[in-house]
Amino acid sequence: MPRLADTTRSARRAQIVAAAVRCFARAGYHATTMADVATEAGVSKGTPYLYFPSKQALFLALYAEWDCGLADRVDAALDALPEHERRSPRRVLHTVATTVGAHVVDQPDTCRVLMEARTLAAYHPEIATAVRASNTRTHEQLEDLFRAGIAAGEWTGTTDPALAARLFTATLYGLMAEWHLDPHSISWRAVAAAVTSTPAARR
Repeated sequence: MPRLADTTRSARRAQIVAAAVRCFARAGYHATTMADVATEAGVSKGTPYLYFPSKQALFLALYAEWDCGLADRVDAALDALPEHERRSPRRVLHTVATTVGAHVVDQPDTCRVLMEARTLAAYHPEIATAVRASNTRTHEQLEDLFRAGIAAGEWTGTTDPALAARLFTATLYGLMAEWHLDPHSISWRAVAAAVTSTPAARR
């Protein structure tokens, strides 16, 4: 019986999370209420609070799930590469970029939550902490990749790994916003080729 209860609880949590994604994507963080989420999920108004103590906690859970889902997808894409391509930092970076694009296309509502989180970080300390932590992890991984690419001769020695990492993420986030305005204006394959070609140089 406890095992069944755990399964039911997990399914209900997922139901609430899915409803929250739709609500936040449709109306934004400030306009969405926990009551809205409950209605969208088809549960009583108090049920979301059994899983998340506040709207902010629920929003942060969605932000974390985007990160986890994307990380899992990137790992799977890299595992699928032939061994010689996995040894190429440039090819790895290209795969990361195309995988991000595919995740945006497949999870547009969750992507909207990601983008709004970056705006909300200016006003909500807890959200800012989550965004900074995610940024730090991503930039550290990208900097290591650029350093490996420099050592392998795939990028020039004048490449600044820290700046290149930030330009890479800033470009992708900016194009996510453009894609939501006009999905047909963005080719993520072309984006991947562009952002892996010539990283920023040191001054």
